[in-house]
Amino acid sequence: MKGKDGCFWSFTCLIWRCVHRLGEEYSAIGPTGPEELKVSVRPMNSMRITILSAVLFFAFLSTSSAFASSSTNVPFALPLYRNMELWVAKGLIQSNLSSTRPFSRAEVGRLLAEALDKCDAGNVPSAECSDLQGPTAKYFEEETAEVRSQGSSPSTFLKPIDALSITYNHLSGPFSIYNNEGINYYDGNNASVEFQSRARLWNVFSFFIQPIFSYNQKFDRMEGNDKDELRMHKGYVKLTAGNFEVEAGRDSLWWGPGYHGALLMSNNAHPFDMVKLSNPEPTFLPWIFQYLGPFKFNLIFSELRDDRAGSDMANPYLYGLRLNFKPHPFFEAGLSQLALFGGAGRRDLGFLDVIKILYSNKNRDNTKLESNQEVAVDVALTIPHIRKLIRVADSIKIYGELGAEDTGTPPDRRAYLVGMALYNPFAAEKAVFRWEYADLSPGSVPAAWYNHASYPMQYDGRVFGHHAGSDADDLFFEWSQDVEKFFYKLGLDRERSGIQTKADVQEKNQYFGEMGYRIKDNSNITVRYSYEEITNYMNVKDDDKRNHFLGVEAALYF
Repeated sequence: MKGKDGCFWSFTCLIWRCVHRLGEEYSAIGPTGPEELKVSVRPMNSMRITILSAVLFFAFLSTSSAFASSSTNVPFALPLYRNMELWVAKGLIQSNLSSTRPFSRAEVGRLLAEALDKCDAGNVPSAECSDLQGPTAKYFEEETAEVRSQGSSPSTFLKPIDALSITYNHLSGPFSIYNNEGINYYDGNNASVEFQSRARLWNVFSFFIQPIFSYNQKFDRMEGNDKDELRMHKGYVKLTAGNFEVEAGRDSLWWGPGYHGALLMSNNAHPFDMVKLSNPEPTFLPWIFQYLGPFKFNLIFSELRDDRAGSDMANPYLYGLRLNFKPHPFFEAGLSQLALFGGAGRRDLGFLDVIKILYSNKNRDNTKLESNQEVAVDVALTIPHIRKLIRVADSIKIYGELGAEDTGTPPDRRAYLVGMALYNPFAAEKAVFRWEYADLSPGSVPAAWYNHASYPMQYDGRVFGHHAGSDADDLFFEWSQDVEKFFYKLGLDRERSGIQTKADVQEKNQYFGEMGYRIKDNSNITVRYSYEEITNYMNVKDDDKRNHFLGVEAALYF
């Protein structure tokens, strides 16, 4: 197992690390150094105060009369998120906040119950409601029943195996892999087996683990360097009180309306250990802020444990805040912030120091208050039933995200992402056509995004945000459709990097296809193939590559 996988249970790790570090600092200082001990312990207390203040504040905002059992999150790999988009586009669901993911299973149950109630009332055609009886909805039957009849599900249960998948991938050449939670494949044969387990205790605690066993024929692209590994890919525990949730452990996040990428936080990087505060079900803010509509938040704290150069900046703190509103059933807006700061040699931070780092707009390079920050705002507009107006599709979704680095008033060094989705285009049932473009090459400082001398916004070698990376742009098209038991995707992704900072721009063109078959409601098999052309590989003139990817996956859900 990897060293960082040795303590994936972050509740235990958090307590253990605090006690252990305090003991180490006291032992190193000795009993005669009370002043030094105060200085050493202060940054830990400052972070505790910051976290506790956030807990109390957001717990107050999340107060709700709704009963909510603790439940685990829905992994991004499930087709739920695509199906949910289709149901929203049909007008079956309006209270969702789709730009903050993952959803909890309890929230999915609530949204499905909302859609089924509309169908039962006869407000929508029966053909559209038939989708709700499909495999995805059946997988969440317990959660839907719990919403309609509180206490209908057991308060304590254990599912040793909730899902199981076996994957084989063959790569020819340095094929580009992204948006797969940091799992790396290399030239040659790659295989993995993973399963998910979940449990609940007294309706208050929920637990999730996802171990993975992987094999790489040419690990790190080295001939004869085959490697097999067992590691904990994800694992966390949740504490739920009403509509307030504390999650501690290893998980992935996605902030923003993008489908192919997000500026600040996506599933491109490996899941990381965190403490996350959130409200799983949207709530209304008090006073005049109620007019902002349903509200959700994520607040994360993490101490990253990857391989970073420089002893002073190793193991930095990651702070993240996500606010999501829906002032109209068709319109959604969000605000996101990430800050990376501190490190092994910069722990002497007081509470006010932390506040200055997070909420002042100044560069403090080469000081203990140095940080790397990003902020973004996003909007999404979904318009159902528009065929009478444009005749191209039944529904349309238009969205955008605008991000900036941490300097300037307002912050400059901007990047943006825009996209569009057409649902049931050209009368093709259960089909979606998508287009998305991202520009991460600001004119002022082209290489600003994700780069930083002390705090690059990445984890285990991959950026948290858009996979295209710094000084790059990305253009993406995809057509997908479900046809009875079959489902397929066809698409193109064109990515350029080094646009303004390199003499020879690297350009990647990926052409991909995917086809799957549902053997039963709880099992499917998927085949994927992609062809990639790269010109000026790694920005080296005339170094061109032609790469292939072939993958097969079998999945079983219980």
